[in-house]
Amino acid sequence: MRGTPRVRTTAAAASLLLLAACGSGGSDDSGGGGGGGDTFEMTFANFTEAAPLFRVIHTNLDDVLAEGDSGLEVSWYDNAGDPAKMTENAQLMVQAQPDAIVMYPVSAATQGISQILGDSGIPCISVNLDTEACDFLNIDNRALGEQTAEIVGQIAAERGWNASNTTVLIGQNAASGEQVNDCVRYFYTTIAPLLGMEEVEPSAITPTTTAIGANAIQFDGASTLQPSFEAVSNLLPSIPADNNIILYTVNNDSTAGALRALEEAGRGGDDTLLIGGLGGDETGITALRDDPRWVAEGDIFVSWWGAYAAAMAKAVAEGAEPPADVTPLPQIVLDKETVDEYHEPGSVEVSQLPPLVDDNQFLEDSGVLEYVREVAGL
Repeated sequence: MRGTPRVRTTAAAASLLLLAACGSGGSDDSGGGGGGGDTFEMTFANFTEAAPLFRVIHTNLDDVLAEGDSGLEVSWYDNAGDPAKMTENAQLMVQAQPDAIVMYPVSAATQGISQILGDSGIPCISVNLDTEACDFLNIDNRALGEQTAEIVGQIAAERGWNASNTTVLIGQNAASGEQVNDCVRYFYTTIAPLLGMEEVEPSAITPTTTAIGANAIQFDGASTLQPSFEAVSNLLPSIPADNNIILYTVNNDSTAGALRALEEAGRGGDDTLLIGGLGGDETGITALRDDPRWVAEGDIFVSWWGAYAAAMAKAVAEGAEPPADVTPLPQIVLDKETVDEYHEPGSVEVSQLPPLVDDNQFLEDSGVLEYVREVAGL
């Protein structure tokens, strides 16, 4: 454990800080369960409250805690996607002296907040990007890439796609660092032997890599629509006109931009394109159901990250020893047959979550996940 466990209980719930979107203010809804007994106080700095993808982490945890008397009270802070606000919030959260802190960093440069949080002695959890002084909660990007490649690769091989007739396009985000880009790196290294393509070590696929052997191209889509559209539009002339294409990127925004470029160039046919998605959002789940080209979707259940972070913060503060490297968030790679097992048919609403695994089983001990009824096996 990187933080120092410290538990403080209070007889009554303290008033929440009123925090504004700039990061020095917040919401006046606690999401706490209320009721009597001791209260576990936690501060949580979200990546940003302005984007629905991240706002739902906040609102969903509030909903979870409203289901019963969890004894957990959350004060929310908004990092606003700004490193300066992130630093300011780290200082404010330490001043609040909670029982535990959850930080969703906005940049891989976390040295400054690491010192602030580490010096405080308050147990802290860092979500999605590593902060040295905190215990780490994250998805396994390597596993997502590998498992998606296995699904897509099998379908491609059954169609007779191979090194003689197929190009693999992987879209990275160089600015996000190695952890995020593991998904595309390991996607290629897994699918290459399935299709008889040149095999390379994952370490050989770096942020500056473009061509990978004779059959793969890496582009930097910056995790967003327009840069991905422009990057793929520019590289398409280098792909043989009669080649099949396999597309996989770090998120569905990037994939959607790349797909638009392929379609505008007449390269998006149902029989010549296969797509693996990543995100488990409305774009990906809808496409997995309705688009014959979209054959796999890495579902990372972002809306439930707040509940898992709260469970980990409480467990660590109470003395649990998490894995040294990373505690995994819930994730699964869905195909067209399994999508309705985890999402309500015809909807993107989550109907169940994957069971806990060895490296996150300790989260159950916190009691927080009692309120997440969709967690299988609890």
